[in-house]
Amino acid sequence: MSWMREGGLTWDAVFPASAFRGRGVLKDVARVAAVVAFLALLAYCVTTGWTVLGRLGGVKLADCRKVLDVVSVRDAILCFLGYRVGLELLRALTRKAVS
Repeated sequence: MSWMREGGLTWDAVFPASAFRGRGVLKDVARVAAVVAFLALLAYCVTTGWTVLGRLGGVKLADCRKVLDVVSVRDAILCFLGYRVGLELLRALTRKAVS
Protein backbone atom coordinates (compact mmCIF):
# COMPACT_ATOMS: atom_id res chain seq x y z
CA MET A 1 0.00 0.00 0.00
CA SER A 2 2.95 2.35 0.45
CA TRP A 3 3.45 2.53 -3.34
CA MET A 4 -0.03 4.07 -3.63
CA ARG A 5 0.77 6.77 -1.11
CA GLU A 6 4.10 7.64 -2.69
CA GLY A 7 2.92 7.54 -6.30
CA GLY A 8 0.14 10.11 -5.99
CA LEU A 9 0.26 13.83 -6.47
CA THR A 10 0.59 16.13 -3.51
CA TRP A 11 -2.23 18.48 -2.58
CA ASP A 12 -0.08 21.54 -3.30
CA ALA A 13 0.71 20.31 -6.80
CA VAL A 14 -2.96 19.94 -7.66
CA PHE A 15 -4.26 23.01 -5.83
CA PRO A 16 -1.52 25.63 -5.36
CA ALA A 17 -1.82 27.92 -2.36
CA SER A 18 -2.01 30.97 -4.62
CA ALA A 19 -5.35 29.71 -5.97
CA PHE A 20 -7.03 30.20 -2.60
CA ARG A 21 -6.04 33.70 -1.51
CA GLY A 22 -9.22 34.43 0.45
CA ARG A 23 -9.49 30.98 2.00
CA GLY A 24 -8.94 32.21 5.57
CA VAL A 25 -11.59 34.90 5.23
CA LEU A 26 -13.99 32.45 3.62
CA LYS A 27 -13.47 29.96 6.46
CA ASP A 28 -14.09 32.67 9.05
CA VAL A 29 -17.29 33.80 7.31
CA ALA A 30 -18.51 30.20 7.05
CA ARG A 31 -17.71 29.60 10.72
CA VAL A 32 -19.61 32.72 11.81
CA ALA A 33 -22.56 31.80 9.59
CA ALA A 34 -22.65 28.29 11.07
CA VAL A 35 -22.58 29.66 14.62
CA VAL A 36 -25.38 32.13 13.85
CA ALA A 37 -27.45 29.36 12.25
CA PHE A 38 -26.94 27.09 15.26
CA LEU A 39 -27.82 29.92 17.66
CA ALA A 40 -31.02 30.59 15.70
CA LEU A 41 -31.86 26.87 15.83
CA LEU A 42 -31.12 26.83 19.54
CA ALA A 43 -33.36 29.87 20.12
CA TYR A 44 -36.21 28.20 18.22
CA CYS A 45 -35.78 25.00 20.21
CA VAL A 46 -35.69 26.91 23.50
CA THR A 47 -38.91 28.77 22.69
CA THR A 48 -40.54 25.47 21.76
CA GLY A 49 -39.32 23.89 24.99
CA TRP A 50 -40.59 26.85 27.00
CA THR A 51 -44.01 26.53 25.34
CA VAL A 52 -44.09 22.80 26.10
CA LEU A 53 -43.21 23.45 29.74
CA GLY A 54 -45.96 26.07 29.92
CA ARG A 55 -48.51 23.59 28.59
CA LEU A 56 -47.25 20.88 30.93
CA GLY A 57 -47.74 23.24 33.85
CA GLY A 58 -51.47 22.73 33.56
CA VAL A 59 -51.25 18.94 33.74
CA LYS A 60 -51.63 17.44 37.18
CA LEU A 61 -49.57 14.50 38.32
CA ALA A 62 -52.68 12.36 38.53
CA ASP A 63 -53.37 12.97 34.82
CA CYS A 64 -50.11 11.51 33.47
CA ARG A 65 -51.88 10.11 30.43
CA LYS A 66 -52.84 13.62 29.38
CA VAL A 67 -49.13 14.46 28.95
CA LEU A 68 -49.06 12.42 25.76
CA ASP A 69 -51.90 14.56 24.41
CA VAL A 70 -50.14 17.82 25.30
CA VAL A 71 -46.63 17.03 24.00
CA SER A 72 -46.36 16.15 20.33
CA VAL A 73 -43.54 14.18 18.75
CA ARG A 74 -42.35 17.37 17.02
CA ASP A 75 -42.08 19.14 20.35
CA ALA A 76 -40.14 16.26 21.88
CA ILE A 77 -37.74 16.10 18.94
CA LEU A 78 -37.18 19.87 19.03
CA CYS A 79 -36.51 19.78 22.77
CA PHE A 80 -33.98 16.98 22.31
CA LEU A 81 -32.38 18.72 19.34
CA GLY A 82 -32.13 21.97 21.28
CA TYR A 83 -30.50 20.17 24.17
CA ARG A 84 -27.90 18.55 21.90
CA VAL A 85 -27.16 21.76 19.95
CA GLY A 86 -26.84 23.77 23.16
CA LEU A 87 -24.54 21.15 24.65
CA GLU A 88 -22.31 21.11 21.57
CA LEU A 89 -22.17 24.92 21.47
CA LEU A 90 -21.22 24.95 25.15
CA ARG A 91 -18.49 22.36 24.53
CA ALA A 92 -17.13 24.36 21.60
CA LEU A 93 -17.17 27.54 23.67
CA THR A 94 -15.32 25.95 26.58
CA ARG A 95 -12.81 24.33 24.19
CA LYS A 96 -12.18 27.72 22.58
CA ALA A 97 -11.82 29.45 25.97
CA VAL A 98 -9.36 26.86 27.31
CA SER A 99 -7.09 26.85 24.26
